[in-house]
Amino acid sequence: MFKTQLGAIDNNSAETFLRPETAQGIFVNFKNLVRSSRAKLPFGIGQIGKSFRNEITPRDFIFRTREFEQMELEFFCEEKDSNEFYQYW
Repeated sequence: MFKTQLGAIDNNSAETFLRPETAQGIFVNFKNLVRSSRAKLPFGIGQIGKSFRNEITPRDFIFRTREFEQMELEFFCEEKDSNEFYQYW
């Protein structure tokens, strides 16, 4: 999460936080997801959502936008099987 201001005025009441990537939610909720879905390794979790970056864009050319849709897939496996799944994917 990165801190930014909501609106044009810089004050503490307009402080907000935006997520820079979608994968954080996958890692934060991993244990809860395994417990509630009874998933067994190996398995993957995909997520689609809005992400934000705090950077200045060039004036007349939009190369990277501040808000964008991002899709990520995180694949979880036992450490001993990681090379096999790395080659597979």
